Amino acid sequence: MRALFRPLADQGRFRPAPLREGRRRLLILQLDGVSHARLRSALAADLLPSVARRLDAGQLELSSFRSGLPASTPAFQAGLFYGVAPSVPGFIWYDRATGRQVRMDRAADAAQLETRLRGPRPGLLRGGSSYFGILSGDAAMPRFCLSGMAGAAHLAPEEPPLGVWDVAASTLAHSVTAVRGAARLVLATGAGLVDGVRWSTMLGRLKHEPRFLLHRTFITSVLRELAVQGILLDVSRGVPVVYADFLAYDETAHRRGPESPAALGELAGIDRAIGAVLAAVEAAPELGYDVYLLSDHGNVATRPFEQLAGVSLPEYVARAERGEPLPRHPQPIRPNRGFAGGRTLGQAAGEGVATAEAGDLAHVYFLREPGGLPLEALRARHWRVLAALEASPAVGLVAVRGGTRGFLLQKGTELDLADPADVARLPHPEPELLADYVAELLSLPDTGDLVVLGWRGPHRESVAYAWEFGSHGGVAPEELSCFAVHPPGCALDFERVVRPSELNAFFEAHYRAPLDEEDERERRAGGAANAAEAEAP
Repeated sequence: MRALFRPLADQGRFRPAPLREGRRRLLILQLDGVSHARLRSALAADLLPSVARRLDAGQLELSSFRSGLPASTPAFQAGLFYGVAPSVPGFIWYDRATGRQVRMDRAADAAQLETRLRGPRPGLLRGGSSYFGILSGDAAMPRFCLSGMAGAAHLAPEEPPLGVWDVAASTLAHSVTAVRGAARLVLATGAGLVDGVRWSTMLGRLKHEPRFLLHRTFITSVLRELAVQGILLDVSRGVPVVYADFLAYDETAHRRGPESPAALGELAGIDRAIGAVLAAVEAAPELGYDVYLLSDHGNVATRPFEQLAGVSLPEYVARAERGEPLPRHPQPIRPNRGFAGGRTLGQAAGEGVATAEAGDLAHVYFLREPGGLPLEALRARHWRVLAALEASPAVGLVAVRGGTRGFLLQKGTELDLADPADVARLPHPEPELLADYVAELLSLPDTGDLVVLGWRGPHRESVAYAWEFGSHGGVAPEELSCFAVHPPGCALDFERVVRPSELNAFFEAHYRAPLDEEDERERRAGGAANAAEAEAP
């Protein structure tokens, strides 16, 4: 199909504006949830042959960098697109002002966050296209971006009118995609139903399975095919910046574990998509695209808190706050409660305490307090909750405010994040980095009064406070470890990057800046010329 597609695209009316001297176009492909170690093992297992072939040939190079905290997609995209890090306390948190839960899988909440992140300078993806982002990055063409679904994204499409050859190329590409996507949808639905029944029978509950079936069949089978063809058309037209987030591995890792055959199997489909995009870039070197493959965080195997404690974390915290007895030993999981199962944050909020859990990071809010309580006040007023969390084997670390930078609590030990001696005792391979990350997280106004972390130290399984078997958001070393596959001789030393905002600074300086009057004149002139050519007989 690509052999037919390129000649049609070459005949199209669209002519990309010439690059200014020293500029190149930018293509960022994100492999959601794939840590540096996971990428290396996947390359060794020949799960990513398209990427491996280019690494072996020296066309691309592999580096690692750190994700920042929380190790989650919205925090990474806030830093990558807008240069804001730290930005959010997690994937889910509680807003005291409105008395409601904020979720980054909710379009209205994602749009509101993006509005808050925007400063005087537009996002990194301005004038470009974006696929599957939580945030749009101010892309002119946001495809399947959550924040844009709420209608709050500032969309200003800059595509000129298409000529007959553009329409022909698009029709051909999408008709092939539709047939291929439909076939994969049928196969994926059948396999997903069988796997879902087996998994739910084993656990005795259906929680998350209906939504997971939708994601693994429709989003990863059909929408990914559409996205790849859209990227190919973007590249052929010389769109200045293109971004896509491939979600399938991370979604499957949450439900089946990051080392499961199901999760690893998704990497093969992602590699096929990447291979098609890379081939398109290589077929048109005159367009001057630099390609970066990035991950936003890693994903680690976890065991749900509920399996260890017998109750969910919100229920555990609420019982402790009321002074009720806590389960002392793991209890059998109760039968599935309803089709989706689970307990909502709103129920916990009515008891004077709210717990927002996502991955192996959770926030506890005492709703009758003004917020931001230091350790001394928590010890005096909410000592039962602190004692219960510190005593639980399903809790790794608890972060609280106090002093100049905050404290980390571990089984009764208070470690001051401002004391170098205490920092050196932190149970982590990179104690100074951990101290910096936790101090920054505690500085955010929406961070809970308590931050519960599931990292329990080396050689111990991390704990998820949501119902999942692969998690991120917390401080496990693999969660914080990202990879970058980049052009040889890249000016950025990725090994020194510890926050996504540093990636934003690099990409802005080398591909997007300066955004001045000359850029704007070029953009307007290019659009006018393309429109005039499209209207010519």
